[in-house]
Amino acid sequence: MNMYGCLLCNFFIHKNCIYLPKVIKLTCHSHRLFHTFQVLVNKKSCQICNQPLVYEYGGYICTHKSCDYKLHSYCATGKEVWDGTDVEQQPEEVSTSEDVALLSLVDIDSKTSRHFSHQHNLMRLCINDEVEDGGICQACILPIEFGSFFGCKECDFALHNTCAKLPRKMEHTFHRHPLNLEVNLMNIREGFFYCSKCVRASCGFVYRCYERHCEFKMDARCASISDPLYNRAHEHPLHLTDSGARCNQCDFTLKPERATLPVLVKHKYDTHPLTLGFFESIRWSGLRCIICEVKIEDGYSYSMGHNPDLYGCTECKTIMCVECAIGKYPYLKPDVTIKVNGSEFDTASNFSLSRPICHACQDICQDKLHKRNRRRPTALGPVSPLGGNTNAIESHNGNNERSKVIF
Repeated sequence: MNMYGCLLCNFFIHKNCIYLPKVIKLTCHSHRLFHTFQVLVNKKSCQICNQPLVYEYGGYICTHKSCDYKLHSYCATGKEVWDGTDVEQQPEEVSTSEDVALLSLVDIDSKTSRHFSHQHNLMRLCINDEVEDGGICQACILPIEFGSFFGCKECDFALHNTCAKLPRKMEHTFHRHPLNLEVNLMNIREGFFYCSKCVRASCGFVYRCYERHCEFKMDARCASISDPLYNRAHEHPLHLTDSGARCNQCDFTLKPERATLPVLVKHKYDTHPLTLGFFESIRWSGLRCIICEVKIEDGYSYSMGHNPDLYGCTECKTIMCVECAIGKYPYLKPDVTIKVNGSEFDTASNFSLSRPICHACQDICQDKLHKRNRRRPTALGPVSPLGGNTNAIESHNGNNERSKVIF
């Protein structure tokens, strides 16, 4: 092992550690971090790996005296969290009037606001007896079913309260570079994108990294979660990591696609809101999903090809799979044109009484969204899964030959 040491003062250091950066800035913390060869522990754990810090060993500490943020040296300089820049000689950024001008949402009066993505003023509204449905949030594409939101009186534009306040520029634990908010997909020729963290297809707002050779994109759902994450589906607060969320009290972990699921949803098959339950804590063994009729039993979560979590109503004993409750593609909106492998498709809602027949499985489509080929509107049925994060659509052309489009 290559290392240097001073026998007089019992100081030893690895050869590689000599060149550790003096000052760094990580997106997972708001302040700069300073390297020290001796960290005062005070029963503190590393904020990234949650493992104990060893007394009198080196690490990174926050430059602000009132902040007790500490990291292991190898955690702080990992390629997933650090961009490789030593900022010791760089001036620290200070908030200016230009930052205020870049706010996403600006208040006009006590009831009206203006969002930079929309040409009309937005009203502060709330789901109640007078307003039962808020439509679709244009940022995350999920339906607005609970709480307050911003809606346009002149058109159907609407945003969740959280989505409306997402900043135009942000630093997020999920990526080591700063991100910029884009509200239209004109620069994405496919008409949709895959979030680099949860790997879900989305037609909503996108946070994009502008660093050279970095293709990172993040959807509004992943961008909206912050540290600590208080999720009603778990009893303890969760802490964000570059790979998802972690509970420091019970070692419970979530990947981004699970951490960003809506906790409450509405469905026509139950009069009450359905609550999300993570499969690790589910106690509904023996029941079946009322839509796909999959039986919930020990080991079911590992045998299924989709998200193992469930939505349920304890009063009515209603159980639904995630895909049955919110759809296979909850972040793709209807009535848009997308391109897949050079072919154009129109997305459409699937709420009619006579649902189309899927050309892949020859069964009635149960999903909330389906796609049709623009050139042959009747030739292409709804989407059917092909495992992982890709999906296949099978259709018949004019010569009765079967073709497959990967989506």
